[in-house]
Amino acid sequence: MSYLLTPLLVLLFVIGLILAPTPIPLGVPIMALSVFLLIATNRHAARQVAKLRKRIGWLNRAFMFIEDRAGPRIGRTLRRTRPRH
Repeated sequence: MSYLLTPLLVLLFVIGLILAPTPIPLGVPIMALSVFLLIATNRHAARQVAKLRKRIGWLNRAFMFIEDRAGPRIGRTLRRTRPRH
């Protein structure tokens, strides 16, 4: 199932990137949804997000902001990608 879902979620992320600069604010929520689902369904993607969070400070702070304000299920999924120092 993950083999089918991962390319679909990557495509959804690319669509979000394309829609991000448009006046209709659909791109960022689409990208956020696709990243969340990738983290939840793919361990390799979760490790890659953790590496990015460790390298890019502002990205880590943005994820921590969302972790604190999201519901318990979403926050738990995002906390799995917290970088280990």
